[in-house]
Amino acid sequence: MTIRYEQLIKEGRTEEALKEIFKEIESSPEEEAHYINAGNLLHRAGQDEEAERFLQKAITLNEASTSAYYALANVYFDNERFKEAVRLYLLAYTRNPDDGDLNFMLAMSHVHLNEPEQAIQFFEKAHEVKPDDADIAFQYGLLCCQVGLYGPGETLLKKVLSMEENADAEYNLGLVKLMKDDEAQAISHFQRAIEIQEDHHLAHHALARLND
Repeated sequence: MTIRYEQLIKEGRTEEALKEIFKEIESSPEEEAHYINAGNLLHRAGQDEEAERFLQKAITLNEASTSAYYALANVYFDNERFKEAVRLYLLAYTRNPDDGDLNFMLAMSHVHLNEPEQAIQFFEKAHEVKPDDADIAFQYGLLCCQVGLYGPGETLLKKVLSMEENADAEYNLGLVKLMKDDEAQAISHFQRAIEIQEDHHLAHHALARLND
């Protein structure tokens, strides 16, 4: 990457950065990195058809480009093309199976495809690699609770709360406590969720049902 457009990207000057990248592509049309950077910027700007075109070109130039597969998979994921996203994430995964973000995106893709068993294995690795990532811990814990693994789910959600205030984590811990017939603790978690997020409708609804 040239220093010129790298600095423009850091400064958030997308249009200027793209112009510089296009100039680089003209002078170095076989350099895959320029196409990947163009694709990523276009995706951020919401120009996904153009982003896909540039990323496909990067893959054509280098079929072993993990970065290109990952970037294009992100475009597909954000457009709810989850099966296509999984296919490309897996191509990147074969070359970099220990990447925490890649495992997380595979897990989330399988969640959207309603494939919890596949998702859990990737969540497990993502959490192992990035144990202090609150988003990974929350989504992993949420899925564990949804499939009835309440012990691991509770542990993960509590870990989230040790890192940050999270109304959704509090709410789901409340649901776990209800499953364990601990109504008092459930109410406490629902109330805490509302303290963090006043308009947390699910927590309000849960409290209303308990108070009926």
